[in-house]
Amino acid sequence: MVEKTDDVFLKASRHSQPKRLKRRCIVLAVVAFVVVQLFVTNTISISKDRWETVSLLSTKAAPRILYYNRHGACHNNMAYITSRLGLNFTRLKPGFLGDLGMREHRANDIINDGFVQVVCASADVIIISDTLPDARPLLQSLLRPNPAERCSSQIVVELTNRFDWGIADFDEYHQLIWQLHHAKPANLHWVANNAFEAKVMADDTLANPEFRIFRPSGFSDVPPNAVSPQEKEMALMRELDNSEVLATMRELQIPFNRVVGHYGGPHTLKQYRAYIEFPYQVSTMKLYENLAAGVVMLIPSHSFFKELVEKRIHAFGPWEMLRRMGPNWHEYMDYYVPELSPYIYYFNSFDHLREILTSTKDLDTKNVRVTAPVAYDRITQDMLHGWADLFDEMGFPNLLVDGKKRGSSAAAVYTPIKKFSIPIHGAKPADLNEWKVAYGAVKAWKGKQRDEQIQIWDDNQKKLTPFELEMKEVAQTGSLYYEKKRKQEAHQSDLVQYQVLDYLHGELNKQHTFGGSLKGKAFDPAEALESVLSLADKEVHMEFKAQDFETFGHLARYLHVAHHVVHEPLLDSSVTSKIPRLIQRASSLTDTLTKRLYPWIMQDKVSSIDDMMGQWTGRGIAFTFPTSGYPRGVHLILALRNILNCTLPIEIFYIGENDLARPEREKLAKLPMVTLINMEERLPKVRDVNGFNIKPYVMLASSFREVIFLDDDVTMIQNPSTLVDESLIYKAHGTLFFLDRSFSAGNSEWVRSFIPFPSSTSENGRYMRDVSRDEQESSLVVLDKGRIGIVHALLAACHMNLKQSRDEALHKHTHGDKESFWLSHELVRAPYGFIPGVGGAAGSFRTKNGGPPEPDVVCGPQSHIDEMRRLTHFNGLTLLHKDDPAKGYIDFHHYVAPIRDNPGNVDIGHHPWCVHSRVPSEEVIEMNEREKMVLGRTMELHKRLLLTGFDVVSEVRDSLQSF
Repeated sequence: MVEKTDDVFLKASRHSQPKRLKRRCIVLAVVAFVVVQLFVTNTISISKDRWETVSLLSTKAAPRILYYNRHGACHNNMAYITSRLGLNFTRLKPGFLGDLGMREHRANDIINDGFVQVVCASADVIIISDTLPDARPLLQSLLRPNPAERCSSQIVVELTNRFDWGIADFDEYHQLIWQLHHAKPANLHWVANNAFEAKVMADDTLANPEFRIFRPSGFSDVPPNAVSPQEKEMALMRELDNSEVLATMRELQIPFNRVVGHYGGPHTLKQYRAYIEFPYQVSTMKLYENLAAGVVMLIPSHSFFKELVEKRIHAFGPWEMLRRMGPNWHEYMDYYVPELSPYIYYFNSFDHLREILTSTKDLDTKNVRVTAPVAYDRITQDMLHGWADLFDEMGFPNLLVDGKKRGSSAAAVYTPIKKFSIPIHGAKPADLNEWKVAYGAVKAWKGKQRDEQIQIWDDNQKKLTPFELEMKEVAQTGSLYYEKKRKQEAHQSDLVQYQVLDYLHGELNKQHTFGGSLKGKAFDPAEALESVLSLADKEVHMEFKAQDFETFGHLARYLHVAHHVVHEPLLDSSVTSKIPRLIQRASSLTDTLTKRLYPWIMQDKVSSIDDMMGQWTGRGIAFTFPTSGYPRGVHLILALRNILNCTLPIEIFYIGENDLARPEREKLAKLPMVTLINMEERLPKVRDVNGFNIKPYVMLASSFREVIFLDDDVTMIQNPSTLVDESLIYKAHGTLFFLDRSFSAGNSEWVRSFIPFPSSTSENGRYMRDVSRDEQESSLVVLDKGRIGIVHALLAACHMNLKQSRDEALHKHTHGDKESFWLSHELVRAPYGFIPGVGGAAGSFRTKNGGPPEPDVVCGPQSHIDEMRRLTHFNGLTLLHKDDPAKGYIDFHHYVAPIRDNPGNVDIGHHPWCVHSRVPSEEVIEMNEREKMVLGRTMELHKRLLLTGFDVVSEVRDSLQSF
């Protein structure tokens, strides 16, 4: 509506000032459009879901109202007020007239162009709200000698916190305000939503017109967000990152949740134990909304607030103006006025705040959740009737409030709002000349007041305690301070993390352990766990880049500890009783760190790790392959079903429509107990992850609790379900990891840079002993996601395979995804185990240049054995050359299972690759009849699929029944 003219007018005013006649024509055309809109339609917004357009009729009962305002919250407030008064209004956003702080000459140009005359002729009442200088043309017109140039509408100035916002020509503007007060135009009325702005105007301009205080309605139609039971036990706070208040609260371990960005509105805040606020203004719409909704608010007492501001611990812009108001300055700050203070809780120090929030007693002793809305409703009733009284004075009597006549027996009882004037500083000027003298004296007084305040600030800086100075450094450097401090104390903080996790995994007083950090050391579980939670409170917001595995791992271990405490609360009561609010603190930490470390898991039905875990059930197999992998995938699925009698459900993941083509998906969907899943739908926030690096995401996204991941080119010798059932390592740790071949010596320096205390398991492995650069082979990986440690390790593995992580870290030191599985377990200190024996080879003996077979060298795909040294699978097909059946199949009769892990035993110059056994009598093993039978049938199946073009349906129906 009117807003549609803004850009046109602004563009005209910027580019046509040298051409006065042209500009005036454009402006008059625009204001004519405004007039038409005002007379024809009027738009009012009550809430996001209620908009109505009505015809404008000028009557004594329903004036034409123009709301002159650019602030959205003020607009919503006025929309609510007028809806209850049965009125409508049109909003004019004055931004099109120019930037904030309009100068005198610009306002005069707009008057001369006819804007004021036409706009005022179109509205009976103009309400100017929030940024008063926007209405400078209207105000200056009231002082024009020619009555025809003056605005004829009733003008209501509604002061909030911006009576001179953006002004550059202060002297001229302040003179304007005094002249308006002195002239007392009959059609100019003053209201404010707080006394502070009226006092500032009186101090700055020597103008003290009669005001009415009309509090905001407190109305908010923002729907409440869902808040978990754990979150409801916490206090919430919004605070800037580089804030000494925030740093102090963290350092003092004051329990709270910090919200960044939108807080969800008052109906969300009401659900929390309390809302902590260190005011940044003397009044805010949020304050009134919170009171009206019954939010439990914790505010620093006025004496503590003054201390924080004058020590520059808390930034508060209006302090110089507020301090000038004398020792009772707090009477002008709505957070402390007697009208509202009974419904606010005050704390006298940070220690007092900590005492309040760590107490198990009910915080809301005044029951403000109930009493505040009732009290604020009375304030709202007074305000509504006050507006009705004002309209009565302006010539529009008999307005109804909520459809009821004021003063009738059916109407609400209200207290009339009286006008008041604020005393000015010094003598009241009689004329403009006296004003200029008095104004000069006021400026000198304000300058002296400022000098005194600067001196107070400077003196207080010299009196700051070491702790307060330290918090200033924290605020200035942000998370870098904690990162620097943590790295200085790395051995202490990291070691405690590892010890607590080893304790939670049951290693205390055990001889054979995974981690080993508790061996031979005195350990107090309660003290250590309290230390971890306290350190986490300070460091939870440490910044890190994706490739910074050191800081990421540090935070991920905090999350692992906290989630373990919440999810598996099996701690002895002698431990838990010594730690105040253990579950609440751990729950809060879990929520915060989950959102920080793994924001990509969040979606409609998943807002926590527990939500994700709740969707997993049973055991199954997960694959992922593109269209080119379809023949291999089909072959493996049919071999599992019809040769190894594996009945586990199967999930096949693909990454969007261009990964696995629709025809292939339709064929696969015809297989029984096979489900196809689009990764872009299952984890929509994950981007730029494909190829090898998708594996951990597939395992996480799978609906199976026990997930068996298989590469599409794996050849299985054992039923994978049987393999899992018979593994003692899997039963102990929930992992089934296989060792890779040893190619060359390694260098563990990179891993040790972000894992300061490796587990005993890894210290005995090849990688950490620099024996091999390769540790794990990931063609077959099994994880039990029902175990907390496994879930956190898998989440960490996903993080390590994010694009930035892998490009800047993982791929610079390892090959593909494979090492991320065991490294992520190390990173979060989750127990795991490898099947003994490094990768070997399955196939036939090597021959060179037509010579005899070499019985100590086996050539073929990489083979693996189980804990009983039985052949389980190999990473490769039965073909001599991958995806080239014309070259024939491998002659399988032996496999090598190395028992030593020295590098240099792989011949990559031969095709297929060969493994040389150091001890052939122990390591080279002839395949048994069952193994040869399985491989024979696997190759026959492949040959038949080749003949049918991998026709899944016909193979299932006709051929495989014979097996």
